[in-house]
Amino acid sequence: MLKKKKELALALTTTFLACLLGLFLIEGYYWRSGYTSLVCEICQFHPQLGWETIPEKTVTNGKITYTTNSMGIRSTEVDPSREHILILGDSVAFGLGVNNNETVSHYLEQDKRIGELGYQVLNMGVPGYGIGQYYLNLKRNIDQLNSKLIILILYTTNDLQETRQDNRFGISKPILVYRDDNLINLNPNISRFSCLNLRTRLRFTKFLIGNCKSNVIETNKASISISFIIDEIRRLGIQKNIPTLVVLSPAQTNVEMINCEQTKSLNSCIGYDDFFDVLYRYFQKIVRSNKVPYIDFLTHLVEYSKEQPISSLYGKGDIHHYSPKGNSILAQTIANRLATDFDLNKLAPFSRK
Repeated sequence: MLKKKKELALALTTTFLACLLGLFLIEGYYWRSGYTSLVCEICQFHPQLGWETIPEKTVTNGKITYTTNSMGIRSTEVDPSREHILILGDSVAFGLGVNNNETVSHYLEQDKRIGELGYQVLNMGVPGYGIGQYYLNLKRNIDQLNSKLIILILYTTNDLQETRQDNRFGISKPILVYRDDNLINLNPNISRFSCLNLRTRLRFTKFLIGNCKSNVIETNKASISISFIIDEIRRLGIQKNIPTLVVLSPAQTNVEMINCEQTKSLNSCIGYDDFFDVLYRYFQKIVRSNKVPYIDFLTHLVEYSKEQPISSLYGKGDIHHYSPKGNSILAQTIANRLATDFDLNKLAPFSRK
């Protein structure tokens, strides 16, 4: 009887240890893959930004390849002898779903009007970022670059949501708010072991953690903070004699709805949700009130959609990100605006007047 008890105890102990080891291995796997599976394939933890693109990294699925340089920028290695045009934004600017030579930054640099002046276009877009992260990412890099122009691509469908909360996909991130005439970061020092990061990146032991506290700015108060962040991006440029140009980038559904309203009866357009258009106008109002030069890309896309299917400018089954053709047209639109309203030989910041 004693022998059987010892054998049972040994079996139970072995089973427990095996389960514990299995749990450890599973949790370790999900922990290591947390940023790549939840945020982007080429991202890693960063204590101030939440995450960043990994420097000198190549990721491919056999069809699409993402490559970054030594600064983590999705462009060729920075050439200090050239003047730089910086592109800020999230996955739309980054070029999710297309190769490096199919991004808006690549096409803009290849434009004759830009190329003949020797500008290098640097793609500082990072998937999942909000506007506060655009600003912080620019702030940490701008002194290392010979910048002459900042192009801020706002993806109007989700930039409000990404900017007003302290996490994305449950991963901790900074949140900037306007208080007492100052821009304050409520989450300045992010731990990879924060409550949110642990709960999101673990699969089983997360249930032992409980609920995590989260900061979210009320929607009706977020516009003040967003306006201030955009103005801080602009001011950061002005301090270095660099102008800022904003691009308002819409979702495919937004374009289809406006096109429908312009070409068909209103009754036939009832199926479209005006949510996309409300957000687009929200950001349009912000950039207008801040008197920042901007490109209304929605208008350009609506005109295009009257001649050809707008779906060809977006990824297959993706209403958010542009196809290579869409990125090419966006780059051409930016180049046209620069050639019209900017002196490309001597870029300088715009005043508010």
